[in-house]
Amino acid sequence: MFDKLKENPAVGKLIAQYDHLPKRDQQALTVLLVALVIAVIYFAIWRPATEFHAAAEASRENAEELLAWMSANRQGIQSLAQSSARGTGNNSQITDGRALMSTVTRSAGESGLSLNRFEPSGDSAIRVWLEDVPFQSVASWIERLNDEFGVVVEQASFDRQDSPGIVTARLTLSI
Repeated sequence: MFDKLKENPAVGKLIAQYDHLPKRDQQALTVLLVALVIAVIYFAIWRPATEFHAAAEASRENAEELLAWMSANRQGIQSLAQSSARGTGNNSQITDGRALMSTVTRSAGESGLSLNRFEPSGDSAIRVWLEDVPFQSVASWIERLNDEFGVVVEQASFDRQDSPGIVTARLTLSI
């Protein structure tokens, strides 16, 4: 294989130039070539592989933390799923968006939750934002809204916070 490579005219010319260099220059060029090969191996192979490994390890740890959080809050999640499976309550006294907004804000205060922001969404829905609240309290509040007033969760987004069981929630509630 090296014989075929040496037969290449361009490679032969380079070998001839190398042979005409002084002994010290040949040694310096050899050291430079070895250093270049080591740098290519490090920056093109080793470093990307270790960075990928570190990213995969961090992703696995995040998944384990999420699983632990979900396991710790299993009961609240299941009760929320059961309440939405039951459908709307038949005892709804809410007839329009204003009554819905009033009911949602009043019941949130009664449940010990503070709405950071809320806004109407169409004629019969409201969007609410809660920050740094216990997931269990939010789940209980949503279940109460459904059971007592027939309020349904159209959309829900929960982001966990640093403290266990604490979430930031964005909900769209409707009648």
